[in-house]
Amino acid sequence: MDTSLQALIQAAVTAYQAGDWPRAAQACEGVLRRDGQEPNTLLILGTIRAQSGDAAGGLALLERARSVVPRDINILTNLGATYRVMGRLLEARDTLSQAREIDKRFVPPIYNLGNTLADLGDLAGARAAYERVLVLQPNNTDAIEHLSEIAEREHRLDDAVRLSERVFSLAPGNVMAHLTRARVELRRQSYDAVLARLEPLRARSGLTQVNRAIVEGLIGQALEKLKNFDGAFAAFKTANRVLFEMNAPRYVNDCGPTSLETIERLTSFVQNAQPEAWSQADESTAADPVFLIGFPRSGTTLLDQALASHPAIVTLEERDNLFKACEALMDAGALSRLADMSAVEIEHHRADYWARIERETGERKAGSVFIDKMPLNTILLPLIYRLFPKARVLFALRDPRDVAISCFQQRFGMNAAMFQLLQLDTTARYYDAVMRLGQAARKKFRLRVHEVRYEEV
Repeated sequence: MDTSLQALIQAAVTAYQAGDWPRAAQACEGVLRRDGQEPNTLLILGTIRAQSGDAAGGLALLERARSVVPRDINILTNLGATYRVMGRLLEARDTLSQAREIDKRFVPPIYNLGNTLADLGDLAGARAAYERVLVLQPNNTDAIEHLSEIAEREHRLDDAVRLSERVFSLAPGNVMAHLTRARVELRRQSYDAVLARLEPLRARSGLTQVNRAIVEGLIGQALEKLKNFDGAFAAFKTANRVLFEMNAPRYVNDCGPTSLETIERLTSFVQNAQPEAWSQADESTAADPVFLIGFPRSGTTLLDQALASHPAIVTLEERDNLFKACEALMDAGALSRLADMSAVEIEHHRADYWARIERETGERKAGSVFIDKMPLNTILLPLIYRLFPKARVLFALRDPRDVAISCFQQRFGMNAAMFQLLQLDTTARYYDAVMRLGQAARKKFRLRVHEVRYEEV
């Protein structure tokens, strides 16, 4: 490597370490014009782009860096964190696990692995990761706070309080610890304490948009319990407005698999379908999944928790594995060919689905019943019938008015579908579209559906 190129690489490293990201990016681009495979430059520029809002651009650079140096711990750590930002949680988990094995005393991949496992619902795994961080860095406030948050989610409220106090002793103004304590106080029905804790946070100018929305949402919950319904509605409305403004550039024109455009296309397809003329799938020797569907806030979680208590039932909560397995079938051209799919093609999509499931839940045990709980798989009922014509479907239903207001009150993890639930009018339209599709599919296809009404449970 010539001296001038080495100097340019060093300039990129120095600028990045100094926090001068524009100058670092400029130097990186100069390096890559001369050597497009220089791994340190790919790492720096990929990290800058990923952390500046261009996750896809950053990911492409980080994947190139890994192809050059497959076992570089810094590349793997940043790549795993970027996978997580993009919602590719299994890839994040696997990449960060690989980084952790390279050096078991290097904190960043262990901490990021904890975050990813928490996102996946593996609270025991996340807890173990954060506890390992504390062995290496006993005063890591982020790890302590996450342990407090896990304790609250697991209803270990005394542990959550103890851990949050430890955070406050190290960082008195820690926002996340205050939010966890507010959730504990909500569980303990100390609604005035929630307001006393969060009103000062509400007035802070430096809150992130996400944290501001969470604060408003928790205040709304407390005010509702205190029967201050006008105040509660105003707080929920503010929280949703913050999230709407934050996410509108990404989702307002979405045309993806959960969009109104796709739902209307699928509804039209169902209404015109002639399933009696479809080619037949081969008989599968494996048990079909049970699909637990409906709409967000319609009672699917309550039903899932009850079913999961049975030793012969395995449940997976709210993963988009079926959407991913069906992705190639959902555009207009593919739908027109659905009737003539060969048995080989059908089996390919079935196998893709089960491979995704087994990557998360492990190999299927003989005699067990697998329940895929994903409310918006309602959108995929016609494809469920095509791929798994004998599958059982549990359809959770609830009064639509309760569904709409409950969605309005929640702070969901954001994606294109949840973006629709940030305003009451779009929630109503979205609910109507999803349920019309579900109704049309149930009328047209011989689906094995059992309704479960929330009010009766």
